[in-house]
Amino acid sequence: MELYIARHGTTEWNRQHRLQGRTDTPLDEQGVLMAETSGKNMQEQGLTFDLVYSSPLCRAYETAKLLAPGKEVVKDERLTELLFGQFEGCVSDDLLTSETSPFRFFKSDPVRYNGLAHMFGGESLDELVERTAEFLREMVEPHAGEDIRILVSGHGALNRGLLMHVRGISDLAGYWGMGLQVNCGIIKTDVRLNDNKTPEYGTPGKCMIFYDESLVIDPEAMLGKKS
Repeated sequence: MELYIARHGTTEWNRQHRLQGRTDTPLDEQGVLMAETSGKNMQEQGLTFDLVYSSPLCRAYETAKLLAPGKEVVKDERLTELLFGQFEGCVSDDLLTSETSPFRFFKSDPVRYNGLAHMFGGESLDELVERTAEFLREMVEPHAGEDIRILVSGHGALNRGLLMHVRGISDLAGYWGMGLQVNCGIIKTDVRLNDNKTPEYGTPGKCMIFYDESLVIDPEAMLGKKS
């Protein structure tokens, strides 16, 4: 079985470097173009999906509908983006450079951020990792070994939670791995049954895009300086 993990296309808040979290922001014109072009190009390459799951937030759901035209998209609450509490809507550049904001540890020290998240009404990374792992165990892993493709349409931080389980790691220090996924970028892995008939993930591939590279926005720039 092949698993494809997509991040939603761009939104106006992406361009303004605002934290979206659970705020239900729609795709902007370029985000629609990214997803629509990607869907058409994947179909032309014979890349279609048997099952499609999405965050219930419209930016991810709209992306899923465009990436897999004509397919039923199943919303799952466990795929909702990380909650940023009182920081939702704030400009990330300001928070990352503040000497007092706990958000300054979001990228540089996720372990420390995890312990401070509840102070500002946010969701901890531990909580995110737990619910994303539950989704994979219940909705994806039962199909291990089948000859099908599954698409999951999510979010920047949310997808890193999914990949913690896929990569088989629990130390939050490695949460960001290769960094934040580009908008409408897709990461592929495979899920098979090992000799003990237990689901086992392959090594996730590099982030793929199926639209014009000129549309790519540096995801690290959206979270301030690269870290």
